[in-house]
Amino acid sequence: MSRPRIRKRALIPPWKRALRFKGTKRRSMPRWRQGPLNRRDRRKRKYGQRRNGLRHPKLPGVTSLAVLPHPQEEPAETHTEPSIDIQKVQDAAYQAGYAEGVEEAVASQLPPYTVLPEMGASEVIAAGLLAYREHWLQLLRPDEVHGRMVQALATGQPLSVVRLGDGELLALAHDTVLPLAEVRQKGRFLSTAGIVLPDPQARDMLAESLRTAGIVGIPHSRLPTFQGLLFPVLRHFGLSYRNLTLTTSTINYALHEHGLLQQLLPGKRLLLIGDRAPELANTLMASAPLDIAGVINPVRGFRDIPRVMEEAAICEFDLALVASGIPAVVICERIASQLGKVALDFGHLADKLATGEIPYARG
Repeated sequence: MSRPRIRKRALIPPWKRALRFKGTKRRSMPRWRQGPLNRRDRRKRKYGQRRNGLRHPKLPGVTSLAVLPHPQEEPAETHTEPSIDIQKVQDAAYQAGYAEGVEEAVASQLPPYTVLPEMGASEVIAAGLLAYREHWLQLLRPDEVHGRMVQALATGQPLSVVRLGDGELLALAHDTVLPLAEVRQKGRFLSTAGIVLPDPQARDMLAESLRTAGIVGIPHSRLPTFQGLLFPVLRHFGLSYRNLTLTTSTINYALHEHGLLQQLLPGKRLLLIGDRAPELANTLMASAPLDIAGVINPVRGFRDIPRVMEEAAICEFDLALVASGIPAVVICERIASQLGKVALDFGHLADKLATGEIPYARG
């Protein structure tokens, strides 16, 4: 059996081989003779030439991403977190802690290995309070405060009704009953209430106003920054609570809730003092035919008291409603002692009436 004939390839010079493929896209040398591809060339080899959009060799006809229509997206569902009333949570926590604390306080007073069955802490406290009846201090009720204000307005006598809350008591207590650092920690709101600590001059002005105020509202709460500060502060400044005419510090709300404020204001020339005085004036005039004799605002802390008094002195009015934070104590007392008028520390009731949170007219 004969071998197949071996066909010999003619030796063609490279320059002649190049002439055979002239005008065609053909590499002049094999791939293995060329250098390594760079990153761009590797991408071209893998994905093809980029022309007006991406084209993939396995996905022919894919047009530019820029002209692809966007599908209609479904609106994302919004999950609204339930709102949490922080005040209610705090109140609930306080009530729970208060109940447990009172019961434990009663238990701690019993002898060892002794219980007091079927009697709650409130019953024990009520029975114990009767033993201190002679030490009870009676406060003026809302109708009594209203009566004194009506009498002062009718006779032209001066009368100031001021109120002591935690802000006023902390201001009086700084660097006297409590160290400044502790007052700053407990009274972070004081700078928005009209005093920047330390301010011994404002503190002394507050104490002096309490000596000559007609009626002083004190807190009913026995918490540390309320009655817990009240009596130590009065003792420090040499003020005897038995020589003061006292009512509750919420007398402004009590007058409104009992409908006594609505009986007091008509027919009186009213002077409104405080940052919310213009809004309060609009609310009062829209609610009842009241005579607003003047409006003084704003009140920028204790340093503004002289200006407020100058403006009040040139205004013809019968009753001043003052809502200017802690300085309201001094302003009310000076309106009575210097101008011979009646002044009521109106407090945050002005904000609640101005915003409509509390309606002026009682339904």
